[in-house]
Parts: sequence; C-alpha cells; structure tokens
Amino acid sequence: MQSLFGKNIPISLWNSSTLYLPLHLANAHKKFLEERGWWASYDPNGSGGIGGISTAQAQDHVTNRFLNSAARMQFVCSDPNDEEILVREMVLDQLADGKIYLLDLAAGNGSGTLSLLSLICELREHGCLPKLPLNVSISGVDYSVDALGYYADLLGRLDPWFVSNGININLTLYNCDLSISGDFNEVLESFLKDAEDGEIKRFLCVVSALSGAKKDGIALLLDSLKLAAAALSHKKRNSSWLWVEPYVGKTWITKAIDTVKLTLQKVAHVFSSKGESFEIVTSTLKLEEKPKRSFKWLDPHKGVSAISHVFVVGFKNE
Repeated sequence: MQSLFGKNIPISLWNSSTLYLPLHLANAHKKFLEERGWWASYDPNGSGGIGGISTAQAQDHVTNRFLNSAARMQFVCSDPNDEEILVREMVLDQLADGKIYLLDLAAGNGSGTLSLLSLICELREHGCLPKLPLNVSISGVDYSVDALGYYADLLGRLDPWFVSNGININLTLYNCDLSISGDFNEVLESFLKDAEDGEIKRFLCVVSALSGAKKDGIALLLDSLKLAAAALSHKKRNSSWLWVEPYVGKTWITKAIDTVKLTLQKVAHVFSSKGESFEIVTSTLKLEEKPKRSFKWLDPHKGVSAISHVFVVGFKNE
C-alpha cells in the first residue's frame, strides 16, 4: 500500500484548511437534481436531515443532505490533519487494488460510499495513489426503494470516471428493513454466498449517519448489525468496518458502535439499555471515547463554506 499523508492531499480536495468535494461528485449531484427538477429546492440549511421510507423524505434527503454526508466521509477517510491515521490506512489498504465485497448498511442514497469511492478516484487521478485494478462489489441495503434508486442513478453518472481510473463497480441493491433481522439474514447469506462463489475473502462494511434514527431506532437495528459483524468476524475473512456519524453528543450512538465492534472482534460483553443510553460490560477490553472533529467544507452548489462535526470509528476483525 502506498502511504498517504495530509500534506500530500491535492488542493482539489483540501486547501487553506477547507475541504472541497471532487468536482465529478458535485457535478453528478447537481445534474441529478436538475434533471429531476429539484435544483431550485436545494437548501442545505432547511429540511432533509433524516432520511425515511417515504418518497418525500427520500427526495428531501438526497437533495439537501447528500453533499454534507459526502463531506463527512471524505474528511475522515482523507484525514487531512493526520488525526486518525489508522482509519485512513485501513480504508486505503482495503481499496488499493484487487477484489473486495462492500456491504453498505442503511445505505440510503449512497452518499457515504460514493464519497469514499470518489475520494479514491480523485487521489488516483492526481497520482497520489496508483491506478491498480480495483473491483468493488457493493451490496446496498436500505428500506427505501426511492433512496436506492437514487443510489443507482448517481453511481451511473460517476461510473465512467471511476472506470477511467481503474475502478470497476458492481452494485446490487436490497430493499430490506434492517429492523427485521430475519429478512436481513437472507440478504447477508446472499452477499456472503456471492463472495464465496467468487473466492473473495476481503470485506468492508460501511455505515454512515445512523444517529438520525435516535436511540430507540438504533436499538431496533442492532440485531442485524451484529449479525453482519458476527459473519464478518470469521478468521478466514479479512474484514474492516467503517462507521461515520455526525457528532450528536450522545453516548447511546457510541455504545451501539462499541457492541458491533466487540462482536466483530469476538469479545464477550453484555449490552443493555440504561436510561437514555446503553451500557456495555466487558472485562477484557477498555472502550475508548470517540473524539469530536470539526472541519470546514465548501458547498459547491452555493459557493459558501459550512462547518460540520463528525466522529469516525474504524475497526477490523484481526
């Protein structure tokens, strides 16, 4: 793997302590909105903070929150200030070359994963990373049919750029409610069977912005998340998990992430609800606080800067 440091990030992505989204990603989103007649509705300071199952919620979210979510993912994975180098190295290592299966949970319109791939593509284009053949098979799982359709549309607009930089994407979409673990288990079995048939043993799971579901909503999703973590914990699988959230200042989201991490790493623990948060009891591992990180990014549609707050957790099954 070629090393990357904050000082090496091209000015097309980071300049004067400000994050810039790749032009290809920004333009794809703009054309997406224009062709659907939604461009005039773009208002990142308005509604759309939480995705949902209805058509109106999905439209509002892809219109007004896609770029913000993409900026958070790009910031933590490029790590321009070299604050969490291990997370950046984990991501770049998994997406350097070869074949990998990516499980995009609560994928929505794909903003997190499309941002991650766009970052890799931009770095390749500027010579920061080698253009080795990379084949990514994505399984996007979400309960919104509309959001998944937007995911496919936006990927289609970016795909020629990806291909020109040695990145080939295969996207499979699953309309599945993660609160129903039995249904998700069928999706998971299909995902793992496809990987086994292709003799793929490298996996990346991406989760982005689940905190909008609040504590009670997260509690409903945890059985499915832990199913995925348990399956990917297999010692013959090289598995990494990337979880990016806007900073909400609540412990319940960090505790939820911790129980998934402990499951992936096969650490015995007891997880339970406790008041307005959750509680984890384990005697074998000290859990760490997730630091809040703030950054400035330029909204390419409005031409104005904004401040976002984020935290990231990256972990592996090793």
